[in-house]
Amino acid sequence: MMARFGALVVILALAGPAGAVSSVDAAIDALQHDDSFKVRTQAAIILGQRGAHAAIPVLRKAVAGDDSAAVRIASIGALAKLKARSARPTLQAALETDPEDSVRAAAKRALASLGSNSVRVDEPTGTESAREPVRTSLTNRLREMGYNISDSGEIRLKPKVAVEVAEDGGRTVISVKLAITVVDADNHLDMVDGTARATVNGTLPEPRLTATSAKVVDAAMQGLSQNLAAKLGGR
Repeated sequence: MMARFGALVVILALAGPAGAVSSVDAAIDALQHDDSFKVRTQAAIILGQRGAHAAIPVLRKAVAGDDSAAVRIASIGALAKLKARSARPTLQAALETDPEDSVRAAAKRALASLGSNSVRVDEPTGTESAREPVRTSLTNRLREMGYNISDSGEIRLKPKVAVEVAEDGGRTVISVKLAITVVDADNHLDMVDGTARATVNGTLPEPRLTATSAKVVDAAMQGLSQNLAAKLGGR
């Protein structure tokens, strides 16, 4: 077994540009299938050193399921080196559930090294006049929670809004229903929703109705923000 370990190190360490792809393939295979935890550990380290983004799924699987703490720690280190933001769910799970203190500590360091979550906000659907207020309110809330907004964010939010305006005995009643679908890097879906309602005396002219509706949208967003933060915090 030591001969196999030495051979793997020499082959991967000496492989030049022409052998880069084959060395990565060899390391991926070793991480998945080798019986020696030393070989699997070295393979994970090399995958990080090689910048092997194609190995991220295999490294995540090792963090979640390898029976050696050394391999799990090396795989976490490789994911951090690769800046693998898509691995956040795996790292968070390791932080919360891994039985080894050293692995949990490595996961915590890796998550910190990745920085703040990056979130993509899709164009809202639903009541047309409320779409821009929803986007503005959601974006502001996310920034207040410390999230970066990016078109390439690893977490995707899909907001939907429904606004109803009714007359009730000389008063204007504005009701808002919000729903936000949360899609993480593994395409797991979750949802948060919220409602808000406002009653104003008289019939509102269009500009005031638009402004008041935006305030009700923001109130509904505030109502669901705590649940949204909890959902995002686990990613």
